[in-house]
Amino acid sequence: MSTSNINGIVRRAPNLAELMGSLPPQPIDQDRARGILLGLAVGNLLGLPVEGASRSTIERAYPDGLRDIDPRERDRPMDDDLAQAVDLAEALAHDPDPSSGLAQRLVKWRSNNGRGIGIMTSTVIDYLEVGLGVPGAARAFWQERGSPETQPNGALMRCAPVALRHALDPDGLIEHTAATCAVTHFAPGAQWSCILVNATIAMLVRGRTPRRDDLILAASQDGAPAELIAWTLAVPDAIEQRIAEERVSGHTYLCMQAALWCLDTDDGLEDALIRIVNAGGDTDTNGAVAGAVLGARYGASAIPQRWLDCIPERERIEAATRSLLKSG
Repeated sequence: MSTSNINGIVRRAPNLAELMGSLPPQPIDQDRARGILLGLAVGNLLGLPVEGASRSTIERAYPDGLRDIDPRERDRPMDDDLAQAVDLAEALAHDPDPSSGLAQRLVKWRSNNGRGIGIMTSTVIDYLEVGLGVPGAARAFWQERGSPETQPNGALMRCAPVALRHALDPDGLIEHTAATCAVTHFAPGAQWSCILVNATIAMLVRGRTPRRDDLILAASQDGAPAELIAWTLAVPDAIEQRIAEERVSGHTYLCMQAALWCLDTDDGLEDALIRIVNAGGDTDTNGAVAGAVLGARYGASAIPQRWLDCIPERERIEAATRSLLKSG
């Protein structure tokens, strides 16, 4: 991990902050800003029916590809990817300490909903409920069970609101991305994958598509884990093949690869999300993270209306976006 950390949480990444700060000052693009959470939502929803399925299984079930969201999702509780992202957005907009606010909201969410919650996140919430606090609960899990294989994507799926809240504040983006990641996911790779994806989203929402090589170099200079750098250097053109072949489908680095692939693809938002989801694996989370990046790149106006019509609690999501823009 970077030497610029306190007690295992990244606090500074000066080269990455300098890269983000090199953009000319300009207003945040409102269409792209709206696209972040709405893109995350539709990517999550599109992938839900086939979560955990292999590429071949999806091809048999959907010979023409899975292209539509189940309209019944509009009336169902939010899945964990979207629910936690909205909770984080509201914590960032309204709570004096967003990390503690997120922790409190996650405890409440699991009690009231909890749809789709991962084993790791649920265990950390158990630790929060017995008083280990933030980041003690996530640190305890990591110390007990941490390994390169236990770096799931459960924080990456929800991290995008930090990019919107701190799009004009690179140092704040880095600090709060890592801190809110470590509410549940303490692993260095989890923190850094969130930081890299949020730096990408922040630059996109400011009207600039970052070069992947520049992001990788800056993260490397700032002490990102060597394993993460290796994954960023190996983003393939055929992302669906890469996802389909990966043994550990829910790893934060694989999800990060899908997000970074979205920077360079010639596909539009709809086709890119369909490719990622139809690759199989952790389809709802890969779709959510890719959707946030694609939403920041192409804007809410690029999201098909038939998908938007299926989003649950859409006004709450739109209100969270407006609150983040005001607070930022």
